[in-house]
Amino acid sequence: MSEPEHRERKTRSGPSSGSFKVARVEVQELAALAGPDGFTAPAGDLLSDELLVDRVLHGESEHFDVLMRRTAARLYRIARGISGNPLRAEDLVQGAFVRAYENLSSYDRRLRFADWLVRIAIHGALGSIKRDSTPPAPLRRQQRELVRQLEDAVDDLPQQFRVAVTLCVLDDMIPSDVAQTLGITEDAVRTSAFRGRLRLRRQVGMRFDEAEARAFGFDLASANEVMGKVRVRLGLG
Repeated sequence: MSEPEHRERKTRSGPSSGSFKVARVEVQELAALAGPDGFTAPAGDLLSDELLVDRVLHGESEHFDVLMRRTAARLYRIARGISGNPLRAEDLVQGAFVRAYENLSSYDRRLRFADWLVRIAIHGALGSIKRDSTPPAPLRRQQRELVRQLEDAVDDLPQQFRVAVTLCVLDDMIPSDVAQTLGITEDAVRTSAFRGRLRLRRQVGMRFDEAEARAFGFDLASANEVMGKVRVRLGLG
């Protein structure tokens, strides 16, 4: 079975899109981000994203923290992969959260809240590329872990391949959703993702699959700093 055909058979499973591998990694990231004292609104932990949105719209702004913690790692991975710069990615995550909060009343209920946020992050990251068309040179290390090798290899990809790989491979978005978000054809998305993945395999080797789910992770300290800045920008204390 060819690579594109294999990816086409993937279906959504559970509350998050993508394969079991990505769902497992997202759960691990949530646990790392939350910590024992992570949430300021413990009662909100059991609510769905959509119910939390309703709470925020009715003035309970503290529930927005829960929404940020649930999605911060995914947004960072997308922003980091597309922008090619970790500091810029943190700024993009901040901007995505601020825009989402300010436009919460226009949230499209036909989409999962996380998917709506992802679209905001994607467009913000693509806009940052247009404003700064010269990506920074990736940091080189003499001894690299496999994940770092993959991250550097993704940074080295041409923009077209880097965007497709970030969304279809690292985030495991469905190609049709990516095509709709980017305003291009599904065939173009599949082709770019497939060719980009081949380049990564040639550079990193066959152990690529072991690293792709962990690439561009978001540590607890950075996540807390980003969310704190979002609260300040929104005047939430």
